[in-house]
Amino acid sequence: MIDRVRGRIHERSILFRDVLAAFSLCDALMLGGYWVVFEFLGKFSLGHHCVLCASLGNEDRICSRCVDVLPWNHCHCERCGQPVVADQPLGVFCADCQSSPPLFDRARSPLRYAFPVDTALKALKFKRQLMYAPAFATILVPTLHEIFPHVDALVPVPLHRLRHATRGFNQAIEISRELASHTGLPINHQTRRVRRTTTQSGLSASKRRKNLRQAFAVNGALDAKYPLIIDDVITTGATCDYLAAALLAAGAKSVDVLTVARASIKLLR
Repeated sequence: MIDRVRGRIHERSILFRDVLAAFSLCDALMLGGYWVVFEFLGKFSLGHHCVLCASLGNEDRICSRCVDVLPWNHCHCERCGQPVVADQPLGVFCADCQSSPPLFDRARSPLRYAFPVDTALKALKFKRQLMYAPAFATILVPTLHEIFPHVDALVPVPLHRLRHATRGFNQAIEISRELASHTGLPINHQTRRVRRTTTQSGLSASKRRKNLRQAFAVNGALDAKYPLIIDDVITTGATCDYLAAALLAAGAKSVDVLTVARASIKLLR
């Protein structure tokens, strides 16, 4: 009887795999609540499902085929991490960093904010598709170990309490939790957003900076000396810059930034 049940489960899993293979990437991103069912079926014998193409039988949450075609941010400024046309000489930063150096030491984003990463991050943030948080966290882990081995705490970018209550979660915290489980680093929750700012989406670079002035505060003396700010995407760097200022004022010796994706500042000008 047990063997018969196992056989039926295997047959149905194969059927679901074939059905899922017919979905396009956009279809996969819109599956929503049905993802729980696919994850449950996949655990029987087929491994993880890919959160981007929905294929089953993968060791990771993003399959190797999707990893190969992701918009990787290989060529970037060594200071702020924004994409650049060509590699720069050691110690030479992009024009933005030269004209207005950020308060954080270094920022890294393994991916560029382009399809399908932009679509997935919007689904995570605005449609509560939380399965993307552990998937993208696995991409962040190698960068964290390679570039930021000195950090002693993860600091998710805080939301204002009203926006947090409305949204129901903070995507930066969700990503930080996954990173903490992989690295053993503590999550620091001393930061808070003291002013309810207008959403950054759609604002120009100058309006983003003005929107975030005096938006962050730290409760008491900071427990970490080398905090690492965590967020889903960095655009102008204004959010991370103002948060870094608050962390430095609270006792941090240096502040670094790690996000899933990096958008180009030129798109906002």
